Amino acid sequence: MNPLLAILGLIIPILISGGLALYIKINQTKLRLLLALSAAYLFSISIMHLLPEAYAQQQVKQIGLYIVLGFCLQLVIDTFSTGIEHGHVHLHSSNCKNHLPYGIMVGLMIHSFLEGLPIYNANAGSQATFINYQLILGLAMHNIPISIAFVSLLREHNSNQQKIFLLLVLFSMMTPLGYLASYALHTFGLSSYVYFSQIAFALVIGIFLHISTAILFETSEHHKYNYAKVAMMGLGIILAYIIS
Repeated sequence: MNPLLAILGLIIPILISGGLALYIKINQTKLRLLLALSAAYLFSISIMHLLPEAYAQQQVKQIGLYIVLGFCLQLVIDTFSTGIEHGHVHLHSSNCKNHLPYGIMVGLMIHSFLEGLPIYNANAGSQATFINYQLILGLAMHNIPISIAFVSLLREHNSNQQKIFLLLVLFSMMTPLGYLASYALHTFGLSSYVYFSQIAFALVIGIFLHISTAILFETSEHHKYNYAKVAMMGLGIILAYIIS
């Protein structure tokens, strides 16, 4: 995949979905269905494609450790972002609405930057680098409901449209910045780039597993899955199977 197309593929879905949420109030039921689709896709692509690819590399035990660390890292990030990566928008007091949710924004930006690191990947055997397009597709689907939740949160905090759009653009740039950071490390000759690439890849798999399972195992207030959510989950699994 062309690097420019890869970057546009990461930015455009965020700007379109977030831009729509800026002018249209998104129904929360429909947002939850979209979350179920993206979570099922992320979980399935992690199991069918990303995990086998990670374990095909050397140092299998260490790869497993970094996957677990990635899972735990997302737990730490959640303390700042309050779970906006899962599409959650928590209500705040009227006093809180008068200022921007900086902790949530910082947590979300860190999360997005980390997800971009393994896009520019390296193969341990051949030392060749490549752009992981399955990961890009997964991130694009993952970021659509997050963008909607992020804009909804900013609207709730009484931010004006210009400020919301600027923050949305900043959010859309974080994953490409992670990708460019990895590209720069490789280009300027990081001696252990292959090992760095493996760590970044494993950490993101752990992050994906945390986010997707948090969404998929979240039931309704009556602790039941509705048919629409199950259908969207099935669609996500089928898409992951076809693409991977």
